[in-house]
Amino acid sequence: MATDFTLNIPDTLRALVIGDPIGQSLSPVIHTHWMEACDIHGQYGKLAVNSDELQAFVTASRTAGLVGYNVTVPHKTAILPFLDKVAPLARQMGAVNTVKVGPDGGLTGFNTDAIGLITHLKKSAPAYPKDKPALVIGAGGAARAAVMGLLGEQVPFVMLVNRTRAKADVIAAELGRDRIAVADWQDRNDCVSAAGVIINTTTLGMTGFPDLDLDLASAGKDTVVYDIVYKPLETALLRAAKSRGLQTVDGLGMLVYQAAAAFKIWFGEEVAFDPELRTKLEGQLL
Repeated sequence: MATDFTLNIPDTLRALVIGDPIGQSLSPVIHTHWMEACDIHGQYGKLAVNSDELQAFVTASRTAGLVGYNVTVPHKTAILPFLDKVAPLARQMGAVNTVKVGPDGGLTGFNTDAIGLITHLKKSAPAYPKDKPALVIGAGGAARAAVMGLLGEQVPFVMLVNRTRAKADVIAAELGRDRIAVADWQDRNDCVSAAGVIINTTTLGMTGFPDLDLDLASAGKDTVVYDIVYKPLETALLRAAKSRGLQTVDGLGMLVYQAAAAFKIWFGEEVAFDPELRTKLEGQLL
């Protein structure tokens, strides 16, 4: 396409997020908070880039003065061929959510979703039962991140359930059938009793979508229920878990901790999910 993205990027912009649509992104709130806390001059923005514009944007990003950018739907996989290097984890996941722009304009892709998901789990539920299998619901990019993160934590195996079983079978085939057991959607409730951690990675329960129909009656007392949905922060699944006295983990932390990993890649700074940031984000979700 003919658009020159460098003309649309102000000199003060250091990083941004691209996607389509992009208006709902909370990334500017998160990264602006940290840039101010770390006394990093500049701004973090967001830019709507459609699929036809992606390659032109990537080319323009090499000379736009950016340290990097985040990538969200629908570009996480499509961007791979346009990058110079892709980190091993991102290559294995087949998706990139963070790009670092080198001094020479070289582009390296990373995926921080798995570390974001697991970091939030470990900080929110440090005593979660690693000695039990985990149940992951879904088969998209977030499910893949959850499976990889959990296998890295050495859970015995992951039970993977999705409405379309074939998509779950693909993840199992690519990441290792020896530690991934795929179950049919209608059998999802039968997996609950064995699970130490249950993670919903689907849009079920999100505002505007139906709730996830999962019976937690057989869940063990030490089971942790994690929903990556953050709008609303308390989904029907989390309410049901709380009513049974189970520990719950909401979706806001995954968003923040994957962003923290990206921030470190760009700026080399360790940042925290502090109460002030949570307050800012919760204000955006009202």
